[in-house]
Amino acid sequence: MRAYLNTLNNPWAAFDELMNDFPLEFFNNAWRARTGQHPRVNVWESEKGLIVEAEVAGVDPDKLEVSVDANVLTLRGEKEQSGGSRTEFQRSFNLPFGLDSENIKATAKNGVLTVSIPRKDGTAEKRKIAIEKL
Repeated sequence: MRAYLNTLNNPWAAFDELMNDFPLEFFNNAWRARTGQHPRVNVWESEKGLIVEAEVAGVDPDKLEVSVDANVLTLRGEKEQSGGSRTEFQRSFNLPFGLDSENIKATAKNGVLTVSIPRKDGTAEKRKIAIEKL
């Protein structure tokens, strides 16, 4: 049987190549989101700054942690599963510049963690740059 799989006439060769190149991490992350190991997250920009909402139903707010290090926002938590087992999760996001990481506020209500990141005061406005001819 193995000799057949090593020949040029292998009907599964194209499938094997596809699966070798396919990003299996995509399926892993989708499975974790579906099973609650990774919370689903919505991120959007408002006039005041950036808003991050994460579904953390069933997670004790005392077991949630929000941190920022070098413009990377990290959400961590621990959820107790049935049978007494625990599942830990962590999600990290690169924050764009121009946000005030010193004044981040986080609230947890009804199974939703909301993180508000305000814009920095005096953020540079869009302007046109003159091009020098050399």
